[in-house]
Amino acid sequence: MEFYHGTTLSSARGIIKNGFRPRGRAVWFTTNQEYAKNRAEQKARRKHCRPIVIQTELDVDHFRRCLGPGKIHFRGGIIAVHESLAVQILESNFFELLACPAALAEWVNCRLGLYSHNGVGRNNWGIVRLAHWMDNRMRSGTGRRIDRQEFFAKGKQWLPAFFDKIPFSPEVLPIQHLQNNTVALRILYTDGTEKPSVSPKVDTPYAKAIADISDLNPKRRIRGLQSLEKSEVTDLFDWCVLHLDDESVDVVCNALRIMSRCDDGYIAPILPYAESKNRRIRAGALTALAKHTSDDPERWFERGLKDPAACVRMEVAKLLPTLDRVEHSTLFDIARHDPNPAVKRSANKRH
Repeated sequence: MEFYHGTTLSSARGIIKNGFRPRGRAVWFTTNQEYAKNRAEQKARRKHCRPIVIQTELDVDHFRRCLGPGKIHFRGGIIAVHESLAVQILESNFFELLACPAALAEWVNCRLGLYSHNGVGRNNWGIVRLAHWMDNRMRSGTGRRIDRQEFFAKGKQWLPAFFDKIPFSPEVLPIQHLQNNTVALRILYTDGTEKPSVSPKVDTPYAKAIADISDLNPKRRIRGLQSLEKSEVTDLFDWCVLHLDDESVDVVCNALRIMSRCDDGYIAPILPYAESKNRRIRAGALTALAKHTSDDPERWFERGLKDPAACVRMEVAKLLPTLDRVEHSTLFDIARHDPNPAVKRSANKRH
C-alpha cells in the first residue's frame, strides 16, 4: 500500500542520513497525499523551509510481523509506528536531496554498482565538499537549480576516482529535480527471520494511554486520548486523526474536541466531518476547522453560527473570544442575535 509522510527538505535530508526517528514517540504516515502535503506545508511555514512529501510502499501486515506487537497503530488511512526505521533512496526525482553527504555517497555508489564497504563513504572529503557546494548553490538565489554539467564537473574535480568511472554523460545523467515536492524512499524492514525484540513494559502515563486507545471498549479509547492530551504529546493531533473513523460516535466527538484545542492542526482530515448528519460530530468538525483554517476561518465560524442545531452554534461560539471583535464584527453580531442565550453569552465574553 502506498503511504506518504509530510516533512521539510532539511528533515528529509536527515531522514536519508539517519532514517525515520520517532518525534513525539511515533513516526506517522498516511494514505492521503493531500493530508501529507498539508502537514508538510505547515511544518515548512514554522521552520521557514521547503515542504517535502516522502512517498513509500508499506505492507502493514508484514510490518506488524517484523516489528512485533504494539508497535503499529493503523486506522482510517493513518499509521503510527513506534520504532526507528532505516530507509533507502530510490532512483527517483531527488536531485535536491543529494546536497546531503549520505544521499550523495549512496547515489555515487549506486551509479558504480558499489557498496558502502568498497565504495565512497559519507565522510569522504570530496563527498562532503560536493554536498556542501550543492547546498550553497541552492541557497544562493540561483533559482534553486543546479546545472547538470556543472555538477558533473565539480564531481570530477573533487571525486575524480569515482566520477571518472560513472558511465553517463552529463546530458543523460539519471538525476531530476524534485517535481511536486515529492520524493520516493524505500523503508528497510527488519529481517523476518529474526525474532522481534520485545521492549520491557514501562508503567508510564504514555504507555497506559497507548494501551487504552487500542482497547475494544470505547470508554477506554476516550480515556486514552484524554490522557495523551494531558501528557502534552507533540503529535496529539495525529492521534486524534487516527480515531476519526472510530465506530463509536463518542470517540469521534472526543477526538474532534481535542483537535480543536491543539495548537497545530491540518484541515484535510477534518473536512468530510463538517457535512456529517450527526450534529455532535458536525459541531466538533466545524469548531476544529474554525480553529485550524489559516486562510479563511471566517467561513467556518459563519457556517457554524448559522447551523440549525443549537449545540453546533454553541460549540463554535465558544471560539469567538479568540477573534478580534472589530475585524470580525459581523460574526459577533450573528451570535448576539442568536435565540440561544449560551451563544449570546459567548459573543459577549472577553478572551
